[in-house]
Amino acid sequence: MPGYSIRALQPEDVEVVLQFELAHKSFFEQSIEARPDEFYQPAAVQQHIAEFLLLKQQAFALPTLIFNAENELIGRANIKDIDQVTKSAYVGYRIAEQWSGKGVASFALCQLIQHAKHMGLMVLFACVSTENRASMQVLKKAGFHKMETIPQVAIVQGKAVAGYLMWLKL
Repeated sequence: MPGYSIRALQPEDVEVVLQFELAHKSFFEQSIEARPDEFYQPAAVQQHIAEFLLLKQQAFALPTLIFNAENELIGRANIKDIDQVTKSAYVGYRIAEQWSGKGVASFALCQLIQHAKHMGLMVLFACVSTENRASMQVLKKAGFHKMETIPQVAIVQGKAVAGYLMWLKL
């Protein structure tokens, strides 16, 4: 999709990731589990990135960042929990509020699917809360199907939220 780009997370992304997470904290916490307050410090984000990059090096994850045409960080998208035995992994994304509904999540998911195929994966999974209809629609549009209901997929604003495990055969 024109106007968006995706690239691998880099060690020098600490400040841009921290600012993105801080700027969109309240929006994200409306529909996904909140990060601990300690996360919102440069050292914690640096550790978060280092852990993700170690998982990438070990072929257990592919963390990426999504940018608009002005090179502003507008989202994050990841392949994680890669299992080389079952050739499966989980995908997830978080998109800035002002960019929601503009095709960014669909673009990112499409890119993740292409990366997953290139990595030789055969199945992708995603967890989505029953209340996150927009994300569920993005997953369905990409070909994901409901596999099972999860009684407590997350704690959102102190409340247990049900969800679905969805899957896509590549």
